Amino acid sequence: MSPDPYDPERVATLSDPASFRYCSGEELRSFLDPGPGWHVADFGSGTGLFTDELAPAAGTVYAVDVRRGLHAAYRERGMAANVVPVLADFGRLPFPDDHLDGGISVRTYHHGFDDVLEEIARVVRPGGRLVVVDWSATGAGDREGRDSHRYRDVAAVAGELLEAGFRIDDARERRETFVVVARR
Repeated sequence: MSPDPYDPERVATLSDPASFRYCSGEELRSFLDPGPGWHVADFGSGTGLFTDELAPAAGTVYAVDVRRGLHAAYRERGMAANVVPVLADFGRLPFPDDHLDGGISVRTYHHGFDDVLEEIARVVRPGGRLVVVDWSATGAGDREGRDSHRYRDVAAVAGELLEAGFRIDDARERRETFVVVARR
């Protein structure tokens, strides 16, 4: 997964609470359902908006991103004590096999996440969950349009997760986004 260029003007939008319109923190926690001792990763954590939603519910949350500048912005904004920033290419994650109890990908799948699913599967333990929320190719209403040629529909994403060794617990199209809850 290659990084998008770091754009300081977009940093503020990554921390905008209006993002919860498309997936609330409560909704995200209910999809992942982490336990207090869980090790989870936010793949494409950006400035930590959704990472912060997982921190009170999990033991350790890895804020994984390919852009160093976003971790700096997250630290400035305030990072919870149980959050560990990880600068990594998603195709070569610095975790041992089966290390994570779960992970999330919120609005990052369309940035080439399908190319790294086998690596994600390697680091998620058997029975661990992966929650993917992203803009839907078939969605209506307001969506971020700059990368719309990369948007996928829920069936395509569910199929790619199945091929990578995940089982699909829930998959649904919504107005602007889709949600897939998968289990390894």
